[in-house]
Amino acid sequence: MPLTGDSGLFWFFDPANLELTVKVIDGCGVNGHRWVFLSGLTNVEVTTTVTDTEGGAKKTYSNPLNRNFRPVFDTAAFGCS
Repeated sequence: MPLTGDSGLFWFFDPANLELTVKVIDGCGVNGHRWVFLSGLTNVEVTTTVTDTEGGAKKTYSNPLNRNFRPVFDTAAFGCS
């Protein structure tokens, strides 16, 4: 579900039970990269693939089963053109 122009919420089992937040920010003016942030409220296995729709590059982030989801702060996810 879209939350803002930069972020979205995901659910896995029930729309009333949000489990993952994804946020992509244009940090090109700061460090020459687009940033990806993930946060989760789950311990299920999660694989999230984020695609740079301009360049086509993909980044995949994973969380194994039975491990509390660790936040991702990737401030060098995609280079800026």
